[in-house]
Amino acid sequence: MSYGGAPSPGDLGRRIAARRQRLGWSRAELAAKAHLSVPYLSYLETRPAVVTMTCLIELADALETTAEALLGARPADQAAAPATRVLDDLWTADVRTGRRGERPGPFLG
Repeated sequence: MSYGGAPSPGDLGRRIAARRQRLGWSRAELAAKAHLSVPYLSYLETRPAVVTMTCLIELADALETTAEALLGARPADQAAAPATRVLDDLWTADVRTGRRGERPGPFLG
């Protein structure tokens, strides 16, 4: 599909542009915050592009979101879950008592 004579932007580029516009920033402002050049940011927003993890993290930090959100794994406006929630999921309910946070007993076949 063509986008004004150029290839259409990829999902990453659309998410970057949408988040930048929601924050009310120009490309120059975002480029400065993410330590990128304005032409490179323009390229990312308007063409399907592959970026390095470092660049993705810089963009996410500058846009006050997460790399997951920019990649489409989670909405950009959703706050990151606290780290304790992840740790809570490591411990399941005890088989005997049913209480959360207890390590399950050994399974003996």
